[in-house]
Amino acid sequence: MAIKPIIDPIATAGKTLLLVDLKPAYERVKNSNGEFEKTDKITHYNYTVVCLEKKFEKIIVKIEEPRPLFDTENDEIPDETYVKFENLSFNPYVSNGWIQLSSKADKCILVKA
Repeated sequence: MAIKPIIDPIATAGKTLLLVDLKPAYERVKNSNGEFEKTDKITHYNYTVVCLEKKFEKIIVKIEEPRPLFDTENDEIPDETYVKFENLSFNPYVSNGWIQLSSKADKCILVKA
């Protein structure tokens, strides 16, 4: 049995999160030659936020919502858009010998400044 660390989202990201980007992520399927190819099906959205209390560190949070908070294809994200996440969690993984964190949440919610 592997021990999985519990990471406190507020201690990790802080409470003040500024939304700076929002992009759809598309399904990838393996084609006949073994390579992956994007389809037109959106599987989730990636919300990029700046953690103001953590030296402006950026994190990307994966959210599997049917519709994004903003339609970035037609409009830009308004300036000073602060958000919080419902059930935000971080998972550690190793990439090229470095410990990284992936993050996901159930929902992104606008915060009144």
